[in-house]
Amino acid sequence: MSYADSLPQAKSAVKQNTVLMQRALQQHSLMDALKYASQLLQQLRNPLLPPQRQYYELYVMVFDTLGELTLYLVQGHKRGRHHLADLYELVQYAGNVLPRLYLMITVGSALLQCNDETVPQAEILKDMIEMCKGVQNPTRGLFLRYFLSQMTKGLLESLMDLPFSITFLTTNFVEMNKLWVRLQYQGPLKERDLRTKERKELQILVGSQLLRLSQVIESEEADQEENFTVYCEKILPGILEQMVQSRDVICQEYLFDIVCQVFPDNYHLETVEQLLQATAQMNPQVSLHKIIATLVQRLIDYVEREAAPGKQGGRSLFDIFWQYLEKLGDERPDIALVEVLDLVSNVITLNNCCDPENTDNLNKLYSLLFTKCKDFAVNDEATEDTVQQQQLFVELMTFKEVKRANLIVVNCPKYTELLLSIHPRAQLQAIESLLNLFLDQSDDWVVETEDQFMKLLALCKPATALISKEGQETVPLVQQTVAKWCHALVRATTKSRQLRPITKQVQLLLSLKNALHEGTSQSVSCTYESLITLWWQLIKKCDFLRSRLPKNKSSYDTSIKQIFKYVSRCITELFNVVGPSITDRVFKLNLQTASIADQLSLPEISYDFFTQALTVFEDTLSDSRTQFQAIVYMTQILQRTRSLRTEGEDYYDNLIVRTTLHASKLLKKQDQCRAVYLCSHLWWATEIESLGETEDDAETEGQFYREGKRLLECLQRSLRSADSIMDNMQSCELMVEILNRCLYFLIYGEEAQTRVSVNYVNGLIELIKTNLNSLHLEQMAELKLDDTSSTKTPQRVLMGQDGSVLKVSKSNGAVSVVLPTAASTESVAELATIPADHFQRTCAYILQQAALDDRFKAITV
Repeated sequence: MSYADSLPQAKSAVKQNTVLMQRALQQHSLMDALKYASQLLQQLRNPLLPPQRQYYELYVMVFDTLGELTLYLVQGHKRGRHHLADLYELVQYAGNVLPRLYLMITVGSALLQCNDETVPQAEILKDMIEMCKGVQNPTRGLFLRYFLSQMTKGLLESLMDLPFSITFLTTNFVEMNKLWVRLQYQGPLKERDLRTKERKELQILVGSQLLRLSQVIESEEADQEENFTVYCEKILPGILEQMVQSRDVICQEYLFDIVCQVFPDNYHLETVEQLLQATAQMNPQVSLHKIIATLVQRLIDYVEREAAPGKQGGRSLFDIFWQYLEKLGDERPDIALVEVLDLVSNVITLNNCCDPENTDNLNKLYSLLFTKCKDFAVNDEATEDTVQQQQLFVELMTFKEVKRANLIVVNCPKYTELLLSIHPRAQLQAIESLLNLFLDQSDDWVVETEDQFMKLLALCKPATALISKEGQETVPLVQQTVAKWCHALVRATTKSRQLRPITKQVQLLLSLKNALHEGTSQSVSCTYESLITLWWQLIKKCDFLRSRLPKNKSSYDTSIKQIFKYVSRCITELFNVVGPSITDRVFKLNLQTASIADQLSLPEISYDFFTQALTVFEDTLSDSRTQFQAIVYMTQILQRTRSLRTEGEDYYDNLIVRTTLHASKLLKKQDQCRAVYLCSHLWWATEIESLGETEDDAETEGQFYREGKRLLECLQRSLRSADSIMDNMQSCELMVEILNRCLYFLIYGEEAQTRVSVNYVNGLIELIKTNLNSLHLEQMAELKLDDTSSTKTPQRVLMGQDGSVLKVSKSNGAVSVVLPTAASTESVAELATIPADHFQRTCAYILQQAALDDRFKAITV
């Protein structure tokens, strides 16, 4: 009988013959049953069925049917209906080889189950496994031997001794592996990918034999020491030999993986050298990093579970793997960097488990990678290998705990060198992850010695270099990370008693400055401000200690003055390295430092920094808007100073005169007007509650600097500037702003002192009213010409202190901003409401104050 042409026909034939066989067995017609069994087995000869799905589906049906036959044969033998030894000889006369062998295995396994002492059991098993060699077709042979394994499962342990069972299973495994490897050569070359897929689907058949071997040697009744000896001498060498000799990538990868999975972990610990030696002899295309990862993970699981020392004999696992990596580097110099990365990563994981404090081992691994990185040129192309390489580097160079990261960076000099040699993108990610780890877990981070500080400081070099390497898009993020990390690094030193003294902190900050100064101008611009902030913090710390330890006051005074010199040097270097683009920031840094010196009652130092700020303003600030903002910032800082007036020198007067002079020379009239009336506050100081000042105490002690004459001159100068502006709307708005300043000084001083009289205020109000009337006439004339004014969206228009126009829609609250340079494009009708509304609000305030202050009753609104 021939086999069917398709799977449905084959399944139908199997079902039909199964029914006929079952009927024959019910009638105790054994010969007919064997005939029908032979007929259904013909379907397994079909070479056209795909092995994994269709052939396997058919095999399952056949296996179930033969299982029923086996049960009947065993029961019939026990009841004396037939003798299985005779049947075993009889079935070997079947016409075709494949049905013959299936029937022989079926009858032979049934015979072995009967436990007949007269039957030579070992001879039957040997005969069955030898006869299976008659089928050399890979698919048929694989399933036939798998059938043999299934039918003898449970028999070997009960019938034979351990050596025979191992020999039987090992022989069956070897033959199955050969058939499995040969499967790739079946069919035309164009179907090679299909054969590869089929082989991967059938690999479990081969792996099942190794699982059977592991079950035999792990039997509870067996002597474990003897079993381990058998494993080392017979099982493992045979498996590894078959694995190496196959020279097949799929076979070698799968078999090594399945060996690691099915056999006990303690066996791997004792035979790790043999396993590694076998991997070195494998096909060069084998992914060593994948199979080594499996082995390492099993070893780690065993060491952690059993609390084992992580040694094989007298050698540590790291030494064994390190020797393997060295040998691999010599024998396989062409191995890809990606594989080396993964291999080293696995060994690092193993070392962290077995000997986590041994950083010498890790330094060896980082040194190996550093050498490999030099051998492989950095590739900027976004290939798949490059991306994978970058990801592996990032995983390798980052940590989960800050204590671990601190230990590695401090004790592994090759780590930093490796970090400098990897791909820039990977370097960026690794640096950011590493620095963020230090920031996130800063409470657990302690820098004990100056040497540790210097080694950690080495991370600044790649971090600052990345700012200029990766372009403008990555600058803000890296800048923030590096700046925060500098603060965290210095804070970590204060937790150490050795590095806590001021002298040590000064040395550390100087080292930090030198490290940051090695970067490019772009990196210096991003990091130096953080350094300057750290100097400020150290100054305040010295001041605190000076107040707590009066005996050391002179020492702290000297330290404070010296630190201010370092701050000045840093600001100067910042400007010299970066250039004019950072002028505005240098100006503000000088002012902030001057303010700190003033708070510490150091007028000479404060005056020096104010002078540097004014020099920067005069020499390098050229943009009119920037100049105006600088004057505003200058007046804010100067107004809060309290120590610049001394008996020998009146630094404050010199500074406010220069500031007011610069304000009066601004290019734009409106900026000039606003800057001058802001400077008027410099001539009339008032209490600052945040400094703990009160008006009465200050007047009694004469602490406030007040010059009413110069104050009025500033207001008059600003009024002249406002009146000279050709734009009537701008002029009116500025006059209203000046009126508000006059009211402020009227409240915070007497008329005789401030020189701002009620008559002056009334005159200013009359001038504003006159200009508003003129502006109103312009507004009405424009409205008559503009027919679309009625259809415009109603909105409220305001003006900011910098001259920008803010429009707020009354319908939906939408806000739009018109910059000062574009304000002239707006219509008079729209802008005329700004000073008018502002004046109305001021007049309403005057009326409210009249109820509280009689002087306001004399003001005519």
